Amino acid sequence: MRAIVVRLLASLLIAESMFGGLRVAGLLSRLPGYDAVAVALIVARGLLGALQFMSGWLLANRRPQGFALAPWAFVGGAILTPLDVGLGLAPTDVYPWLCWPVT
Repeated sequence: MRAIVVRLLASLLIAESMFGGLRVAGLLSRLPGYDAVAVALIVARGLLGALQFMSGWLLANRRPQGFALAPWAFVGGAILTPLDVGLGLAPTDVYPWLCWPVT
C-alpha cells in the first residue's frame, strides 16, 4: 500500500511541474508587462516547478533525496498557489477585483 501512495505522490508532483512549466512558459512572453512582485512570483513558480519535477522523479525511483525534497515541494506549492491566484497570475474565471476575496 505504501508503494502505491509513493507512486501516486510522485506522479502528482511530476504532473504539477509539467502544468506549471507550461503556465510559466506562457507568462514569459508577457514578462515586461508585470511589476516586480509578479515577476518574482513567476520566477519562484519556475523554480518550484523544477523542484517538484526533481523530487517527483527521485521519489518515483525510490531515492532518499526524493523523500527529503517532496515535502518541501508540496509546501512550496501550497504557499505559492494562493499568491498566484490572488495576484491574477493563474488562469481563472473570477473577476480581477474579486481574486483576493475568493482566494
